[in-house]
Amino acid sequence: RLDALAAAWREPSAWQGTTVAGGVTMPAQMMGVVALDELLIHGWDLARATGQPYDCDARSAEAIIGWLSAFPDEQRPDGAFGPMVSVPDDAPPLDRAVALSGRDPKWQA
Repeated sequence: RLDALAAAWREPSAWQGTTVAGGVTMPAQMMGVVALDELLIHGWDLARATGQPYDCDARSAEAIIGWLSAFPDEQRPDGAFGPMVSVPDDAPPLDRAVALSGRDPKWQA
């Protein structure tokens, strides 16, 4: 299923117009970032929980930082993210993305 998801988002037309997922309609470009966020952050979760390395390119992590930054702690939908975790300004993009999602980048299982 992940291969099919990745293949679908490779098509330039997938990023145009609006789309529906889980009963939510939003601009396709935003939905693509949401899908990337789900894969990247939950991939990190699984890797950390099972003690495995997690390789994420900086470009992918940077792509979701804007999305995650759009939700200050006081405006976060219930259960969507935990409170932001503080990291240095020069932290790697993956650490910044993970911290914005409410996870501690230094956490180990």
